[in-house]
Amino acid sequence: MSVAFTPIRQARASGEIVSQIERAIFDRELGPGDRLESERELAERFGVSRITVRDALRVLEARGLVQVRVGATGGAFVSETNVDQVAESISTMIRLRRMTLSGVAEARTVVESATCQLAAQRADPPALAKIEQAAERGRAVVREQAPHTEASMDFHVAIAEASGNELLSATVAAYRDLLVQTLHDMRDVRSARTTQRAHEEILDAIRSRDPAAARTLMLAHLQDFEKRLRRWLQTKEETEVLARAKRRPAVARTG
Repeated sequence: MSVAFTPIRQARASGEIVSQIERAIFDRELGPGDRLESERELAERFGVSRITVRDALRVLEARGLVQVRVGATGGAFVSETNVDQVAESISTMIRLRRMTLSGVAEARTVVESATCQLAAQRADPPALAKIEQAAERGRAVVREQAPHTEASMDFHVAIAEASGNELLSATVAAYRDLLVQTLHDMRDVRSARTTQRAHEEILDAIRSRDPAAARTLMLAHLQDFEKRLRRWLQTKEETEVLARAKRRPAVARTG
C-alpha cells in the first residue's frame, strides 16, 4: 500500500520514520494486515540506510503496531491491535514508573466505579453471563475456604469487559496481575466472605440495570479494599522494621 512518506533529513532519522508510520496507522492510511514496503523500498523513500529503517521497524514492533515476519512471504505488517496488547503496555508503564500499590488501588477505585456503571447500562446477555460465572466461582471458593483472589479479580475484569469500553477494560486487565499476589498475601476467610457479599450486591445492581447503584456499590467496595490494603502495608512495614532491628548486631558498650 502506497503512503505519502517524506524523506528524512534529521539526525534522529529512525525516530522520524517511526513517527511517520505511526501517523499513517493512526490516520488509517494503513490498516490492520497491510504490508509495508520492503526495507530497501522504505530506505529509498525516506532517504536513509536500511539499517535505520530496520531500527525503526524494531521500535514499531515493540510498540505492537507492526509484526515483522521472515521468509519469502515475510515483511512488516500492520498489527491487529487488541485489548491484551494495550493491557500489557499499561502494565509495563506501571511497573517501569514504580507506582505504589496504594496508587494502583486509588486508580482502580476511579476506573472500576466507571466500568461498573457502564456495565449496568451496556452488558449484553453473554457479558452478563460471564460476570455471573465469575461470581459463581467466587461462591465456590468461599464455600471451600480456598483462596478467593483469582475469582475476585476475574469478576472485576468481567465487569470491565461488559462496560463496552476497550481502554477501560485494558486498564483493569493491566493491574489484575499486579494485584493478584498482593491480594493473595492479604487473604483471610473473613475478608473473602465480605468481598463475595459485595460482589453479589454489585451483580444484582448490574442485573437490575441500575447504573447509579452499581457505581455506588463498586465505589464502596473498592474504598474498603483501599483501607484494608493501607492497613496491611503499614503492618508489613512495621514487621519488616522490627525484623531488621533484631538482625542488627548489638553495639558493645565501652566504659
